[in-house]
Amino acid sequence: IDMKVTTKKPISFYVRSAKSFFTGVEKEGEEKKEPCCILNISGLGEAINTAVAAAVAVESEGLAVIKKIETSYPDMTSGRGCARILIT
Repeated sequence: IDMKVTTKKPISFYVRSAKSFFTGVEKEGEEKKEPCCILNISGLGEAINTAVAAAVAVESEGLAVIKKIETSYPDMTSGRGCARILIT
């Protein structure tokens, strides 16, 4: 599962989301969502801090292990590149 983070929502939102991907979610009257095994968290520019915070929070709780961290500088449609991080 891929989770793309932005700066539009607080870090705590993405931390809770990442945790729920690994623990599964069950709400009354809705389908139960099974836990996943692999979560790719990515962030561009200023959202890199948010992506790292979500990944570290999940690992510190013992729900997952960070296996790989990739950084890149992809070209954007505006013509200027932007830093990117991908954490698996």
